[in-house]
Amino acid sequence: MNKSSSTMQVLLATFFTLFFGFAAPLHAHEGGHHQLKNAGPQIPALIEGAAPGEVTYLGNEGLMVSKGKHKILFDPFFHNAFETLQLVPKSIVRAMMSGKKPYDGIEMIFVSHAHEDHFSAQDMKKFLHAYAKAKLIAPKQAVEELAALPGTAGLMSQVIAVDLNFGDAPWQMTFGDIRVEAVRIAHKGWPERKDIENLVYRVTIENTPGDKLTVMHLGDADPSAVHYTPFANHWQKQLTDTAFPPYWFFLTPEGNQILDRQINATQTIGIHVPVEVPDELRATGKVFFTKPGERRNIGKSK
Repeated sequence: MNKSSSTMQVLLATFFTLFFGFAAPLHAHEGGHHQLKNAGPQIPALIEGAAPGEVTYLGNEGLMVSKGKHKILFDPFFHNAFETLQLVPKSIVRAMMSGKKPYDGIEMIFVSHAHEDHFSAQDMKKFLHAYAKAKLIAPKQAVEELAALPGTAGLMSQVIAVDLNFGDAPWQMTFGDIRVEAVRIAHKGWPERKDIENLVYRVTIENTPGDKLTVMHLGDADPSAVHYTPFANHWQKQLTDTAFPPYWFFLTPEGNQILDRQINATQTIGIHVPVEVPDELRATGKVFFTKPGERRNIGKSK
């Protein structure tokens, strides 16, 4: 190989790294955690155009989303895998608790609902004690679990409880560059599980005017269109760059219709995928996370 060919290869490699976000995933599996099999299809590195943000998969429905100087977490602390789901590796939990890169500088944590595969009040207490500037946004049921623990009274200034009934107007607050919206959508298994406060979050991070990223986390939302139609104006008023639905949305025509036509999302990446990936999910050709520590660029063209 001559010198000019070698130089061209280096330039091409640099181009793909900068513009397409190719990066080797982190594999942080430890004793006591499930080993991964049957990984999903390759997730597109980013939507055509720009790369305004990044998502890191933690486990089950746990995610870290970063945009510029901002970092937020969804459902990061839990301990029950129900013998089928992917736990967050202990190394990642330790990194979040100690502020080790890339899990440093977390500003906000969002909890979708207070189930054991999504929320640990004890871990949340520990994190909020360590990081006095971090904010927790969670449904009232999860906040009540946290408040019931001894030694949490001093943490409540960091906690915002979202108290929504079915049919209530979307809840919203703005924290500097971060706008948060939430809608209560029934948990999968509705109406039998109607008492579970499951929140669908839409979070927009905007560093400068026009330079923004919007993501949506659906928790364990039920894939029935009846829950989404009443909020048609809410979905349409803001384009979501990347939505993270539980994988069961991909398995039915109605679930796919919600993702493709109702929630106004450009891209979807499935979460809550069992360690043993269902054959029917792999057959869909949809994209989904399975490997804790995997990072992907997300966003849209301006």
